[in-house]
Amino acid sequence: MPTTRSFQELHGRVTARSGATERLAALRNDTLLEIGLFELRRALEVSQSDLAVALEISQSAVSQLERAGDLKVSTLRNYLEGLGARLELLAVFDDDEDRAVPIHITRSAVLQ
Repeated sequence: MPTTRSFQELHGRVTARSGATERLAALRNDTLLEIGLFELRRALEVSQSDLAVALEISQSAVSQLERAGDLKVSTLRNYLEGLGARLELLAVFDDDEDRAVPIHITRSAVLQ
């Protein structure tokens, strides 16, 4: 018969390991940095139906956008504008200088 353990017991065993607290904190921060469209919309307490009305698309189209693995920049921009946000792009170079360069794409360039 399988044994069950409480969350507190498992948590205690994991955090007792050397460096576990730091690793868990780093994972938590990484997770917060990568929020999906669904989570963003839900955090703003906007329904798919309300967003669909704002974007002039169907509720099922909003659902498809949220599940898509690869979006056009213009689609992402429209989605975010429907939530009252704006899209900003940043090119980050992983070199010795840790450079970050804002990328400006005009609306006409996106539409072409």
